[in-house]
Amino acid sequence: MTDPLLDTREGETPNQRRKRIINRVTWVGIAVNIGLSLAQIVSGMLAHSQALIADGLHTLADLISDFVVLITAHHASKDADEDHPYGHGRIETLISVFLGLALIAVAGGMAWRGYQAIVSGAGYQTEAYAIFFALLAIASKEFLYRYTMVAARKIKSTLLESNALHHRSDVFSSIVVVIGVSAQVAGYPYMDALAAIAVSVMIAFMGVHLIRKAFAELIDTSLDPELVEQIRKEILSLDGVVAVHRLRSRSMGGMGYIDTEIRVNPHLSVSEAHYISLSIENRIRRKFEDIIDIHVHVDPVDAEDHDDILQLPDRAEILFNLYSAWENLADADLIRNIHLHYLTRKIEIDLILPLEIGCEHHPLPDQLRERARHIPYIGTINIYYEP
Repeated sequence: MTDPLLDTREGETPNQRRKRIINRVTWVGIAVNIGLSLAQIVSGMLAHSQALIADGLHTLADLISDFVVLITAHHASKDADEDHPYGHGRIETLISVFLGLALIAVAGGMAWRGYQAIVSGAGYQTEAYAIFFALLAIASKEFLYRYTMVAARKIKSTLLESNALHHRSDVFSSIVVVIGVSAQVAGYPYMDALAAIAVSVMIAFMGVHLIRKAFAELIDTSLDPELVEQIRKEILSLDGVVAVHRLRSRSMGGMGYIDTEIRVNPHLSVSEAHYISLSIENRIRRKFEDIIDIHVHVDPVDAEDHDDILQLPDRAEILFNLYSAWENLADADLIRNIHLHYLTRKIEIDLILPLEIGCEHHPLPDQLRERARHIPYIGTINIYYEP
């Protein structure tokens, strides 16, 4: 049930691929539904089968949901903008809710018609060849279900999954027609009504399943725990990552979003830490195609040390206190740069001095350390030299 047109094309963005596949699958469904509904209605009229005519009208009504899917895919595939910084994936989720409600409504209608048929005792004689067209409907709908579900799983689309289940519900309704027509031919007028009620219950459960899954996305339910654990292990395998403090996930329109906080060596430069962050994002997107966005927060200390760090002063206050301590110190103006390392309750400082001071055994390094010793939040002062 594969289609080469569902594969990835070179140069396609994830959103473009999703939109193309959804459009492709939906147009196939529209073509099949049009041809099938005409065959059911015409054959139902010729064979005097009200059940087959009703099923044909039901198939024709499915075209409405197909066009809803096309419209939804067009809007949901739009890239993020100023008003929608996380994209438009929630449109797909919301429409899935409405399609789930449609399944429940169809189930209710089928159950009501079955009940009325039993109560009224209405019956009619149909031609046996109507069974062929009912079986044709089952085969066609089962094809659409499997074809659409393959695409839904390939791109993790709740919208296509809901439409696939809609096709499967139509298979059940066609089975009801087969049973009903066969029962009419065999002389059992109420079997089709009983089968319709039983199938309507199954269709209603499908609708409930879709709605529950869509609501899980709306309230940012986490992705599958096994997938999250795979992502955690992948992040930990990268050089420079000491630990993963936190890994949060959520789904939107069938695509995954990740927020993670990693620990790195506290003495890394900002640019190297940023490189590690970019490496994580690139690796996760390439290895897990259903993850569309990942945000990485780089942390040089354990999470439990955050409160202690927030008690330390900012850079402006630290520099003010340091230069106040070094006031009137000869050659203090030779300091080229000061790097601060916020490490739990103390700040480690890297002082960059001219190379000639280190070569001349100049007293300045010891003087800088001695003058700053009385500042309570200052820890180790490292001296580095550069030409």
